[in-house]
Amino acid sequence: MKRMYLGLVIVAMWASPLLASDRLTDKDVKSLVEKIDDGRSKFKDGLDDDFKKSIRRGPAGEVNVAKYLDDFKESIEKLKDRLKPEYAASAEVASVLRLGSGIDRAFAKDLAGQKGQSEWNRLAGDLKTLAAAYGADFPLAEGATVRRVGDKELTGIVEQVGKGAEGLKKSLDNDLKKDASVDKAARDGVIHDADQCSKDAKTLRDRIKDASPSSAEADKLLVCMARVQTFLDSHKAPASTSAFNALAPRFEDIAGAYRTSWPGAK
Repeated sequence: MKRMYLGLVIVAMWASPLLASDRLTDKDVKSLVEKIDDGRSKFKDGLDDDFKKSIRRGPAGEVNVAKYLDDFKESIEKLKDRLKPEYAASAEVASVLRLGSGIDRAFAKDLAGQKGQSEWNRLAGDLKTLAAAYGADFPLAEGATVRRVGDKELTGIVEQVGKGAEGLKKSLDNDLKKDASVDKAARDGVIHDADQCSKDAKTLRDRIKDASPSSAEADKLLVCMARVQTFLDSHKAPASTSAFNALAPRFEDIAGAYRTSWPGAK
């Protein structure tokens, strides 16, 4: 039985992908939006004056360039105003990305070589970074989901997982004492894993609170919980399985915040 559990642990570890990149903190996002606003101003200044006064024909009809640029500016100002620790401003980011995508597609199709394109290319790179922080791509596809879990919300989710892992440790002990097919070494191993998951959650929570890079800590927590799931999938532990399944949506939330997949997803 000990060898079987060891094998399951190894399979879970090999099946778990590493996180590709870290998430932007609230402070990072705020700084990025300020940079985007500055880039927008430089982009507008770089455009030809006659072009800024022109009327262009687009897929949806005529476009007043001056008004479009004003709408873009206002969308960024609204984002700066509403972005708060308790509000990630996903709807406002979506508005900025939609308007920016219209400009990006215009340069790609009709405006190549126009004055201001170099400034736009730099700004587009920052908009791409903003989109990634909100789980989207830039240019923004029609109907794309734009959502970010802010630091405060993510901290609460991770704390919930940590408390859940503490409870899971106790329920595993109770469940597995009733299962004669699980020897002491295997029981101690999975209980140790649940305890480690709780510790990993606390470490991740502290990193997020400190606005420190935290992708490796998030990865470690998700892999730890995947090991527990692998064990539960092959054993009868009804109370523990129920407690684990109640936590599973939180693992998806954490994985989504780091733009990766939860390794235990079925």
